[in-house]
Amino acid sequence: MRILFYLSILCSTSITFSQNNFSAALIDEELKLNANAVVRLDETKVEITARNKMQVSRRRVITIFKKAGESSIKPYAYYDPGTRLSNIEALVYNENGKEIEKIKKKDFFDVSAVDGGILYGDSRIKLFRYTPTSYPYTVDFSYTYTTSNTAFLPKWMPVDDYMVSTERSVFTMNINAGLKWRKKEINFDGYPIDNYSEGANLSYEMTNVGAQKREMMSPSFYSFEPQLMVALNSFHLEGVDGAATNWKEMGQWQYDNLLVNRDILPQSTVNLVSQKLDGVTDKVEKIKRIYKFVQDNTRYISVQLGIGGWQPISAEEVDRVKYGDCKGLTNYTKALLKSQGIESYYSVVYAGSTKRGMVKDFASIQGNHVILNVPNEADDIWLECTSQQIPFGFLSDFTDDRDVLVVTPQGGKIKHTKAYLNDENLQVTKAVMKISASGDLAGEVIIQTQAIQYDQHSSIESMTDKKKDEYYKEYWDNINGLKIEKAVFNNDKENVKFIENVKISGSSYASQIGEELMFKPNAFNASSFVPDRYRNRKLPFEIARGYTDEDEFIIQLPEGYILNELPENVTINSDFGTYNMTMEKLNDTELRYTRKIQIYRGFYDKDLYGDYRNFRRSIKKTDNLKLVLKK
Repeated sequence: MRILFYLSILCSTSITFSQNNFSAALIDEELKLNANAVVRLDETKVEITARNKMQVSRRRVITIFKKAGESSIKPYAYYDPGTRLSNIEALVYNENGKEIEKIKKKDFFDVSAVDGGILYGDSRIKLFRYTPTSYPYTVDFSYTYTTSNTAFLPKWMPVDDYMVSTERSVFTMNINAGLKWRKKEINFDGYPIDNYSEGANLSYEMTNVGAQKREMMSPSFYSFEPQLMVALNSFHLEGVDGAATNWKEMGQWQYDNLLVNRDILPQSTVNLVSQKLDGVTDKVEKIKRIYKFVQDNTRYISVQLGIGGWQPISAEEVDRVKYGDCKGLTNYTKALLKSQGIESYYSVVYAGSTKRGMVKDFASIQGNHVILNVPNEADDIWLECTSQQIPFGFLSDFTDDRDVLVVTPQGGKIKHTKAYLNDENLQVTKAVMKISASGDLAGEVIIQTQAIQYDQHSSIESMTDKKKDEYYKEYWDNINGLKIEKAVFNNDKENVKFIENVKISGSSYASQIGEELMFKPNAFNASSFVPDRYRNRKLPFEIARGYTDEDEFIIQLPEGYILNELPENVTINSDFGTYNMTMEKLNDTELRYTRKIQIYRGFYDKDLYGDYRNFRRSIKKTDNLKLVLKK
C-alpha cells in the first residue's frame, strides 16, 4: 500500500553554480536557533520544452549541526527507464567551508526503489552515504534529470521541515510558449517570498526563514508550509498523452486511459460469485460477500512497472494470479461488483495516518493509494481492498476523513471519506479487581473498542505471546509485577468491535502505610497525558480524532479493611471535551468506580492551548486519585 502511484518521483536534479563559501560561521545566529540543520541553498530549475519533454536541475546545500538533522540531506535521486539522470555529484565541507570529500557518480549506490511488498518494478534510486567525524559539516548535492513524463511537475516547497532553517530557496520554471498551464500558491502569506515571474517564465525566491520548533499537537507540517503547484493542461505520462483543467476532466482521462476494458472477468469466476450470492437480495449483503471473496482469494503485492505505476493490472490477470497492488485489487473488486449489477468507483487518495486530502481547487495527478467507493443511497460504502484482515466498510486511520478523487465513466469528482468522530471511537473497559490484605491485585478486565480505537487494539490478536505480554506490561505500567494469566480475544468484524478479556495479577498494587492501605481505584485506564508547556506557543493545535472512554470497575476490598469516606464526584466541562468520575459503595466490601472521558476532534487557536493543558492536568489529577483503607 505504501508505494502505488510513483508520485514519489520527487522533484530532483542538478545544476552548475558559482563557488560559494560554506563556512558554518557565516550562518546568521537567528537561523541557528532551534535548527538541527540550515539549508544554505535549495535551487530547482525546470525547463519544459514540449508536453513530453522536461529537464529538471536540482542543487541542495545544507549544513548539518547534529545527527538529528541528517535526514534533511535527502541524499538520493530517483530514476527509471523514462527518467535519465546526469551530473550527479556530492561535495562535503568541514565547519570552515573546506572541501573534505567528493562523491562522484561512480561512488553512488544504485538500488531498487521498491520494497518487499512489490513483486517487480523498474524505479531505482541513486544515493550516497557519508559518515561525519564532527559537526557541523555541509553537503552540496546536485543532479539533473530529463523525462518525457510531464503529468506531474516538481513542486516548490521552500520551507523544509520542523527544526530546519532556510537561508535561500529558489525556484524557476520556463514553459514553452505553446503550452497552457496553471499554478497554485498555497500558504504563501507570512513568508518572505518574492515573485519575479513573467508570463510562462516562473521565478520565486525565499530567503532567511528560521527553524520552526516542533510543538506538541501541532498540525502536520504539510498543512501550513508554503507550496507552489504547477500543472500543464496537456501532459504526457509513460507514452500516453492527457489533458485536464479540472477534476471532472482529470477523472475522465484516468478512466478512459487507465481503467477502460480492464474490468473483464472470466465467465467461470462470474458464475462462481453468482452462486455465492444465490438467494441474496440485499445489496449491502451482496457487497459484503464479494468483499470477503476478494479477501479470501487474493493477497496484496505491488507491481510498479512503466504505466503500471498508475494503471491497475487487469481484473482477468488478478483473477488468474490471485494477487495485485491496491490499484489491481480495487479494480478487481470493482469488476466483481459490476458482474453482479453493482456500480462502484475507483478512488484515488492520499493514504497515511496523517490526514491529507486532494487539493480540491487544483486538478492534477495527486494521491498515493487507491480505494473503492460504492454509492449506497445517503451513506457511501468505502472499501480498502488490499487487506485480508480489515473489516468490511472500515477505512481505519489510513484513509479516513479526507478528500479523494472518485473516478467515474462520466469523469472525476471529489468526495470525502468517512470521518470517525468522537462518540464512534469508543472504548469501554469493565473490570473486577480484588485487592488482598498484602496489597496484591487480581482482576479480570474486559476492553471493547470500536472505530479508530478498534484499529489501535485489534492488532494485539496477531501478536506472539511474548509481544502480547510486553504490550500489556506497557499498557498497564502502573501495576507492579504484572502477570497476564490469560488473554482471550473476540474480533467482531461484522460490527467492527474488538473485545479483550484479560485476567491479570500484580504485586504491591496497594501500598502499606502502617496499618493502612493506599491505592488508586483507576487501575486500568488512568490518563497520565499532559501536553508540554510552552511560554510562548507559536502554532495552533489539533486534536485529529476525538474519542470516548467509558470505564466501570468493581473493587473488592481486602477482608478487615474499610473505606471511611468516599471521594467527591468530579465533573469537568470544557471546549475540548468532558470528564466525569463517580464512586459509590455497593456494600461494606465492594466499591463501584465509574469514569467517562470524551475528547472532541478540533482545530484550536494557540491561545487556547493553556486551557487544554489545564483540562488534561485536571483529568490526570483525578485519574490518579488515591484512596486510603483502614483496618
